[in-house]
Amino acid sequence: MKCRKQIFFLLSWNDYRIFQGISRYAHEANWRMDTRHFFTNQIPRDRVFHGMIAMGHRDPAVNAFVREKAGSVPTVIMGTDSPGIKAPMVVPDNGRMAQMAAQHLYELFHKEYGWFACDASPSGVERHAAFRVRLDELGMPCTDLTGGRTPYTASATFALLKECRKPIGVMCRDDHDAAVLLELCQEAGLQVPEEVAVVGVGDLESLCSFSTVPMTSISPNMDALGYQAAAVLDQLMQGQTVSDVTVVPSGTLIRRFSTGCLALTDPRLKQAVRMIDARFDEALTMEEVAAAAGISRRQLYLLFQQEMREPPHRYILDVRLEQAKKRISENAMPLHEVAQLCGFNTHRTLNRVFQQRFGMAPSKWAKALRSTSL
Repeated sequence: MKCRKQIFFLLSWNDYRIFQGISRYAHEANWRMDTRHFFTNQIPRDRVFHGMIAMGHRDPAVNAFVREKAGSVPTVIMGTDSPGIKAPMVVPDNGRMAQMAAQHLYELFHKEYGWFACDASPSGVERHAAFRVRLDELGMPCTDLTGGRTPYTASATFALLKECRKPIGVMCRDDHDAAVLLELCQEAGLQVPEEVAVVGVGDLESLCSFSTVPMTSISPNMDALGYQAAAVLDQLMQGQTVSDVTVVPSGTLIRRFSTGCLALTDPRLKQAVRMIDARFDEALTMEEVAAAAGISRRQLYLLFQQEMREPPHRYILDVRLEQAKKRISENAMPLHEVAQLCGFNTHRTLNRVFQQRFGMAPSKWAKALRSTSL
């Protein structure tokens, strides 16, 4: 009878989605998993195992154990924090997640941007650098809300929050740091998201839903990260050559209340946007929108270009398409009903505009969305 491989994994943060990804591969490969450290923080010094998945840990004794075993056991490091050994690494796409955060805030029409992390880490360095690169490409500034301190001090960040121009869109290294920043905003009397919009990384539901306000966050695709780490370990145990670093594509940005409004400053523009948001399904004219804001049609166009980088009719189309995407994703009504509810004259018009904007027909987009959620 073939001996089943005994695998040990030792993580510094116990996200159940990583556990699911690793266990999914373990079932496929018929591994036996030693999970004691995952649940009880026990290190299995009494057992022989054939492979190990580990992370850099805050406990020096744990890192020492990993270094000791990695000398004789094939080992894969998950994430960018190493316990002090040279081994293949499986990491989330930190650059892509930072780009997604910058793009999301940019599409909310922010003109001021910030970065926040409670302390230094390799993942934070990568995300901060990629966030700044994308902002540089967009011609946007970025303030380091830590004040260059590692670890941060609450008083320095508090002062920077009070002083910086607003509204400001901030990317935090992860959800834990985003929760800290949201607490500081509350203490400073700053409104989220009207004055400070916050994006985290991790999509940890316990933090995102129960922070001072529900938090927008980017999913690193934890399940895929765990599965890929196990797959790389399997290749390593079979004597195959593996890459020094395997990058796992990130998941999606999940928008919650912490980025729940547009970064607009002119009250007349806000009034125009409120009207469009409320009556996007009607055949609005620019004269009606301008009148609701108490300005001329020319002033309306100028305000939209200055703050939102697009004419008002483009914003109306954006709102209608987002509403259409929402209803199409729910798969609860035929396309002609979606078109009517979202301000398009016919389903053919919706189909044509959707294809132009997203590169595929609504039905094809819906099919692709359902396939990725399976």
